[in-house]
Amino acid sequence: MEGFVKKILTKIGIDNSRFVLKWASAAEGPRFVKLITDFTDRIKSIGPLGKPEGISKDELQIKLLAAKSALEKTKLRTGFGKLTKEFRKESDYSDQIIKDKVNKKLTKSISTEIARNETLLRIQKEGPIHFDDLTKKIGIPGTDIEKYVAAFRKKGLVTEADGQLSASSHK
Repeated sequence: MEGFVKKILTKIGIDNSRFVLKWASAAEGPRFVKLITDFTDRIKSIGPLGKPEGISKDELQIKLLAAKSALEKTKLRTGFGKLTKEFRKESDYSDQIIKDKVNKKLTKSISTEIARNETLLRIQKEGPIHFDDLTKKIGIPGTDIEKYVAAFRKKGLVTEADGQLSASSHK
C-alpha cells in the first residue's frame, strides 16, 4: 500500500518520499529507533510541507482536501473491498500482486476523483473563475473539466455567468 499512497502524493504534487511504511515488531526496538530516526532526518532534509514542492499553503490545502474527499468516496471504498475479496480468493498477498491489482483497478478512479474534487473546491474557493484558468491550475484536459462542471451544474453546485464559474449560493 506504500506505493498507492505515494501515487496519491505524487498526483497532488507532494514529494512522495514524505511517506514511508515499514514494519518493526515489539522485539525490534533498535530497528524501530533507526526507522524513526532515518525518517525524521529525511523529512528535515526535505523541508516544510509544500515549500520544496513550490506549493503555497492555499494550494496545498486545496490539493490535500481534494485527495481526502476522493479517498472517502463510496466508489473507491467499494473498489478496495472488491480487491480484498479477490486477494482472499486467490490467497496471494505478495507486494507485486497487490501493486498490480491496485494499479489496474483503482488508479484511474482515484485520479479522476481527485481531479473532480479539486475542480469543485477551486470553484468554491477561488470563484468566480474562468474555465481556462481552472484548467491551467488543475493541469488536466479541458474536456475532463467540462464533464465535471456539467455534473456540478446538474446538481446545482455550480453556475456560469460571463464565462466565469461560481459556486451556487443555494446548495
